Amino acid sequence: MLNRMITLVSLIALIVLMVMLNLTTPAAVGPFGVLVFFTMVYLVALGIATGLVGMWLMLTGNRGGMRRKEHAYAAVLALAPLMLLLVQAFGSLSLWTGALIAIMIALGCFLVNKRV
Repeated sequence: MLNRMITLVSLIALIVLMVMLNLTTPAAVGPFGVLVFFTMVYLVALGIATGLVGMWLMLTGNRGGMRRKEHAYAAVLALAPLMLLLVQAFGSLSLWTGALIAIMIALGCFLVNKRV
């Protein structure tokens, strides 16, 4: 049930994101619009990450479905595209910052593994 809800929310966020990209500019939407934009990017990335984690579970032979821990892994993995987009916005995207983002995601997954 939760997977269907995440998929539905991700599709709605994708539609809102496409409308925002086609009809507005960052100067026109203001700070709240930028917040909505990054929230929609995260929700779309969450839907993609949930699908990837679900495919990983199917490939590894886990038939139990996604539990709370797998959803937490997807939430952490969905932060990576958002971090890359934010670093690019500041103009400092390089191999070094990409490695730091990968380390942060790995630490987040480690935390999920230990806490959930």
